[in-house]
Amino acid sequence: MDRKCKPDLLIVHATVKGFEKQWTILIDSGASGNFVRRSTVDGSQQYAVTLQERSRDVVTVRLAMGTRVTVPKVSLDLGVKFLDFASTERCLVLDLDSRYDLVLGMAWLKRHEPWIDWRSKTIGATHFSPGGALASHEPTSARRRSAIGASTGPSRSLCWTSVCLK
Repeated sequence: MDRKCKPDLLIVHATVKGFEKQWTILIDSGASGNFVRRSTVDGSQQYAVTLQERSRDVVTVRLAMGTRVTVPKVSLDLGVKFLDFASTERCLVLDLDSRYDLVLGMAWLKRHEPWIDWRSKTIGATHFSPGGALASHEPTSARRRSAIGASTGPSRSLCWTSVCLK
């Protein structure tokens, strides 16, 4: 099975508060919520505290291939920063594909309403950040692409891989 990322997926790299390494994020319009990979947060203080405080609630999730899994309802509030976006996102902890640390789904897309240029495959903020400032009317991704040439840099578009809450 080919484990490489497909070129038509919208994938970004981000910093997450409390974690040293950069995370790989899939922005997925087919996912109903936001999801974090268990192995990425396993061993962190935040995850350990959340596990101790959680209730016995479970949630059923339908994965991209249509399989339904029932998992403990464990969510983390993660400070995520990439491109023009900086926010705290509530994410359900799941055993995700090892290619992605985080999946930002329709919950994130509705909240931030990013604009997407399908031809140049860039994404940017359309609203002010909670801190009150929009860094630029041109997204970071577009500034970076024009600085290094449009043919370099990753090809991005929204994907149709789904993770849905039941």
